[in-house]
Amino acid sequence: MFEVEIKNLKVFANIGITLEERKKKQLLKVTLNFNYSVPKNKNLENISNLKSYSDITKFLKKFINDSKYNTLEKLIMSSSEVIEKKFKIKKVKIKVDKTVVAKRYGSETVSVSN
Repeated sequence: MFEVEIKNLKVFANIGITLEERKKKQLLKVTLNFNYSVPKNKNLENISNLKSYSDITKFLKKFINDSKYNTLEKLIMSSSEVIEKKFKIKKVKIKVDKTVVAKRYGSETVSVSN
């Protein structure tokens, strides 16, 4: 089994509880972790036997960028479910850092993960 981590992917999204917060896209830093297996008889040098990190990354960025969720929790759960299904991967874990809001409170970041 392989474990993959795509760390601190920069994505902009309209997210937040208040209308004011959702007016302008905010920078989110997204970390995606997942596991997948390749059958022993498959060639690990053949990209068609592996998961495409590029396709997964592009899909996740577009999904988040196009989303209209109010909370990070809903965004994370929806993103995890759609990635698991679309790319047939297991144990998807997503962490989102929302640095802009955290700075208002004197914090470096606010992170939510599943």
